[in-house]
Amino acid sequence: MDANPNDVVTILIVNSDNLAPSQFDAAFKTAGADTLSYSPPSASLPASGWPTLGSLIDAGTRLVTFLSTTADFTSVPYLIDEFTNVWETAYDVTDTTFNCDVNRTNGDTSTQMFLINHFLDQIIIGFPAPDVTQANTTNGVSGVGSLGQQVQTCATEYGRNPNFLLVDFYEYGGGSVFQVAATANGVDYSPSASIATPMAQGSATNTASASSTSTPNAAISFHLGQGSVCATLAMVIGVALGAMSIV
Repeated sequence: MDANPNDVVTILIVNSDNLAPSQFDAAFKTAGADTLSYSPPSASLPASGWPTLGSLIDAGTRLVTFLSTTADFTSVPYLIDEFTNVWETAYDVTDTTFNCDVNRTNGDTSTQMFLINHFLDQIIIGFPAPDVTQANTTNGVSGVGSLGQQVQTCATEYGRNPNFLLVDFYEYGGGSVFQVAATANGVDYSPSASIATPMAQGSATNTASASSTSTPNAAISFHLGQGSVCATLAMVIGVALGAMSIV
């Protein structure tokens, strides 16, 4: 992060093993990430209560971390409880409907930020697994089952854009996930360099999430791994971190 002082990074830690926040805190401190971390004034904030990116950069607190379970504001305030601040749509979707119904939350969905899970799975030996064969379409800017279509559907249904767009295989679609986020934020998509190309089948895979708000605010996140403790990293560019409805 020191090499990119104007980047704001958001991490979403999927704490499936219910590890204590003190364990993450120790790792953050070892890396020096605790001194870069934003601590909100309270355990949960409405979407309109999040600071601007400019204020986070000016304060040197350019790392915003959400924890899916066990967050404890009193002991580690910079590990922010996800589901009192963010609601999510369904995950492990195996058809191309991708509706915008609330699936998980512990808060008021009318004021929370929200995340859409936009990755298409297939059932293999009774278990859902990412359908990479459909990734170009799933990550597309328009059409049935596309990321662009779900963003538009959710924006129409809730009167605001989703704050986070979680996708698999961001390299599929030729940059389409970034284009969708840019369009949702009302900014031009004009990359100065080409994005990564799809990796050969059978190699390790990364998934990515592009995040957006209805204010001029764009974010790109990288979802690393499929294990019990996953993380979503978002590199946010723009003006506000969640005002109207990213990570």
